[in-house]
Parts: sequence; structure tokens; C-alpha cells
Amino acid sequence: MLPLGAIAGSLVAPLFDAVPAGWLLAAAVAAGLPCLVVRRLRWMGAMLLACCWSLWNFQLRLDDRLPIDLAGVPLMVSGVVGSVPQVYDDFATFHFSPSRDAAATELPQTLLLRWYRDWPALAVGQHWQLELILKPPWGRVNFQGPDRERWLFATGIGGLGTVRTGTLQPGGDTDATAVMRFREKVAHEIDARVADQRGKGIIRALALADRSGIAQRDRDALVLTGTAHLLAISGLHIGLAAGGGMVVARLLAWCLPVWLAPGRLYLLAAAGGLLTASAYAALAGFGIPTVRSLLMLLVMSAALVTQRTVHPLRAWLLAMTGILLIDPFAPLGSGFWFSFMAVAALLLMFSPRPGRRPPWRSLVMAQAAVMLLLLPVSAAWFQGFSPMGFLANLVAIPWVSFLVVPFVLAGTAALAVPGDLATLLWSAAAGTLAILWLFVEYLAGLQGQLTALKAPSLPQALLALLGAVLLLLPRGLPVRWSGVFLLVPLFFPNEPESGPDVIDMEVLDAGQGTAVLVTAGGRTLLYDSGPGDGGDGNLVASVIEPALQRRGNAAPDRVLISHGDLDHAGGLAALRARYPQAAYSANLPIPHRDSARCTAPLHWRWGGVKFDVLHPTVA
Repeated sequence: MLPLGAIAGSLVAPLFDAVPAGWLLAAAVAAGLPCLVVRRLRWMGAMLLACCWSLWNFQLRLDDRLPIDLAGVPLMVSGVVGSVPQVYDDFATFHFSPSRDAAATELPQTLLLRWYRDWPALAVGQHWQLELILKPPWGRVNFQGPDRERWLFATGIGGLGTVRTGTLQPGGDTDATAVMRFREKVAHEIDARVADQRGKGIIRALALADRSGIAQRDRDALVLTGTAHLLAISGLHIGLAAGGGMVVARLLAWCLPVWLAPGRLYLLAAAGGLLTASAYAALAGFGIPTVRSLLMLLVMSAALVTQRTVHPLRAWLLAMTGILLIDPFAPLGSGFWFSFMAVAALLLMFSPRPGRRPPWRSLVMAQAAVMLLLLPVSAAWFQGFSPMGFLANLVAIPWVSFLVVPFVLAGTAALAVPGDLATLLWSAAAGTLAILWLFVEYLAGLQGQLTALKAPSLPQALLALLGAVLLLLPRGLPVRWSGVFLLVPLFFPNEPESGPDVIDMEVLDAGQGTAVLVTAGGRTLLYDSGPGDGGDGNLVASVIEPALQRRGNAAPDRVLISHGDLDHAGGLAALRARYPQAAYSANLPIPHRDSARCTAPLHWRWGGVKFDVLHPTVA
């Protein structure tokens, strides 16, 4: 009950609309401490203290944000590059930690910067004096799609900025940690040794949890097949690293006097597994799935060494408690929920059903359980899921875990050996990925687009989650099939159909660009495509598509582009590729063969609503 109370308190904290006053938090702490002494009230004390701990951390982070009066003002700021820079086609981005001097007292501890045009060679730990244009950590405000502002808050980014000019300061990279230096070295080695561009990006993701090298088209294929999670360093990958470490420790035991004392083999094997898993987690930047896996591995290793029996559910609860106390912001990200719910699905499937079964059957059962329990989570976070994900993951999970990740990890370890062994191992990983990718792209083509789900409220999500849990219970329990009735509402239409004369308009937050959705007569018009660069850089996937899915529309029926400015037409090419069935009318300087002219007197009628283009007229 103690970890359950702490988990409940930590998860309640993000539901507050505002952080309570300090005296209220102090009173709650004063009430919670005596409860820890009374055995029956310990869970309540843990809940109060954990909730106050999370809220206090939330307030500290709210205070560590850029003051509004510094927004847009050119500032000279000295500081240190605090992350491995990520380089894209037209900019480089990195975390920057301002120096704690008198000139920077009002600046947050961490800034997320972009350096456009002729950026220099950046490295973690470098000291720079930069001329910056800063703004608070704001994001787009829409009813659906990714919440960038929440992500910035959870990550600890107190301000955003653009670099105008910069001067590298003497002092080198003395502030870089050994782990960060090694991560940067591995990234450079992968870029230099792996020729295949797709393989390079995926190997960086599997080795360093850095997805910046994956092209948007490849990201879309992973999302459509429900396999994007494979590029997040998961518990399975940490487990493989731990298993490899235990094997190496066992082999070393034969060369040491330890083998004379068989009782110490458990300790040596556990230490080897923990050391290897910790090294991999550090290389990946200690993300939520890796820390969760490390904590569970620590609990199970302690049980192995002390020869005590620990139920896997207890290890799961202790790992979640540890994550929430170490990082109270973890529930603000989808990775926390997907990581822990996937493990919960496996526990629900296999813990009540002990015994041996064929490996293929275990794989099918595991994938079915994970997909079912993650259905409400996918609806809450992404308003969609991939039916092809079941088949794709049956092949991709063992393929990546046993044919790709071992080569990636072995190649990383081989950097300690002179020669081209690392190149050979990473090339083998890229080759096996290329074979898998043929299968992934084929399934992505069959899927076409994600199946839309209703965005549930919190009570609806909890009821759907309960329904999935009931369906995973062992056979013979009468209440089991009642879970179907709790899950079915997720598939209901998102919005009730309006009458033929009703117009529904949603002006999307697309930055300085324009994108408006208009629904009438059961059909949907998209006015302007939002900003973009005419290529992969646009807001179609992140803003327009989620808005269409929320309305229950697979695609817009008609797209109007008012004029050719990139703030209004920058996503047109992406729209054509994603929604080829829509009717396009565009007012462009050079007409496109697939688009009609958007000029007066163009008009049409949907139901009882008539649309007329008023301007421009035909020259």
C-alpha cells in the first residue's frame, strides 16, 4: 500500500489547475508526516507527501521560465552547450545553460536554442558567448495533436531562442561530463562509419535515443505500422544488455578464483548485468523506459542475490514509485504511460497463467495483450492506432531485438578496439534493418493512415483501461467479457453529425501561417495549408491531420489555397501526398496540373450551405 499511495499522490498532482499556496503545501506535509507512523495510515501519508513533492517541483519549474519582458530583446549571454547538438538540413539545435553571473540571474537554467545559417562545429561542454533572441517556452494551442508547451515544461526548458552570432570562449569543454562526451563520440563515429542514411539514423536512435537523423517519411512508416516504439530504448533492449553482461561475467568467473565459491556467482552475474544495463541506459540519456527497466532490474537482482522471492508486480510498483519520486514530471509525457502500461499488460497476461508454452504462442499472447491495454492510452495521447501494428510487431520486435540491437551494442563496445570492427558490426545492423524495412513499408502502404479513435476524457480513459484489464483476466471469470462494453465507446464517432445547414469552423493555431477547417453538410473544407518550406518542413502531420481525425474525417473533401505565400501554401505538397483524393483549388503564380484555379466565380454547395470565392477574379 505504501508505493500505491505514493503513486496515487504523484499522479493526482498534474490534475491541479494551479499549484496551491505554499502554506497549503506545508499544511499537507505536516498532516502527512504523522500518518507515516500509523501503520494503517501510511498509504495516506505517502500520498500526501508525494503529491506535495510533485507540486513543489512544478512550482520550481514554473518559476524557472523566461520573464516576458525579456522576450524579443537581443541579449549577450555566456554559457555552456549542455547537450549533444542535433544537426538538421537548415539549422542546429542544442540545450544551452547560461552562466550564473549577475547578467544572467533572470535567465532560466536551460534554454533550447536554434542556430540557423553558417553555424559552427558545436560540441557538448563548449563555452560560448552568444547573441540571442529569446521567447518564453510557448507552444501551439490546439484541441488535438502534440502539446509542445507541455513537453518543454516536462523537459525543463525555460526558454526558446535563436542565435544571431556567437564567439567560442577559452576553456574548452571542461563542463562536459564523461558520459556526454562519449555519447557525442559515438554519434560522430556512427555518422562516419555507416554509409546508409536510413540505417545511420536508426542506429543512432537505438544506440543513443537520438531520432534526429530519421527522415520524416521513415517516421511516418513507423507510426503507421505501430513500430515507432522500437526506436525508443525499451526494457527489452535493457534486458538484452543486462543478459549480455551476465554472460560475460559468467565467462570471467572461470578465469577468476570466484568459481571456487559457487554462491558468489549470483552476485557476480547480477553485478555484471547491472553494470552493462546501466552503461547502456547512460548512453541513451537515462530516458523513462530505461530508468524504469533499471529499477525493476535492480529489484530483481537484489532478490536474486538475497535469495528472496519478489512478485513481478511488486518490482513494477517500486519502479514506478522510484520514477515518480526522481522525476515528478514523467507523467506529462507519453513515454511514461506506454512504458509502464506495456509491462503491466505482460504481467496481466503471464503472471496468472504460469507454465511453459511454445515461443511463438508467447509472442502472440504478449503482443495481443500489449496492443489491447495500450488502446486507451493511444486514444488519449494520439487519437488513433494502427491495426497493422499487431502483425508488424510480431515480426519487428524479435527482428530488432535479436538481429539489430546486438550488432548496435557490439559495434558501440568495439569502439574500444582499434580497427574497423565497429564499422563491420554497424554495417551488419544496417543490412538487417534494410531487410526489415521492406516489410515495414509494405505494411505502411496497406495501412494508409491511422484508424481514428475518440479522444477520451479522463473518466472515459480510466473506464476503457479497466475494460482492457478485464479482458486480460484468465478465462472462467464471468466479469471478463464486460470489458468489451467499456472499450467500445472509443470507436464511436468523435463528433455528432451536424444538420445540413450548420457550419462548424475551427481556426487552427499554425503559428504565423493560416489553416482553417470548415465542416458543412457532412463534408470538410481545408482553407490554406499552414506554414512550411514546400517540402518536409510543414504542420500537416502535427496540426492538420490530428484536427481531421478529431472530427472523424479521413481526409478533407476540398482544399483551398488562398495564395502562394509559404505561410499559407507551405504544406500544399505534403497535403497532396497525404490526401490525393481531395479536390484542390489554389491561387498560385504557377498553376499546378492537379489543382484548379481558386478564382471567382468558383462556387459549390454542401447541403444547405453555399460557398463562393469572392477574390481574386479571373484576369
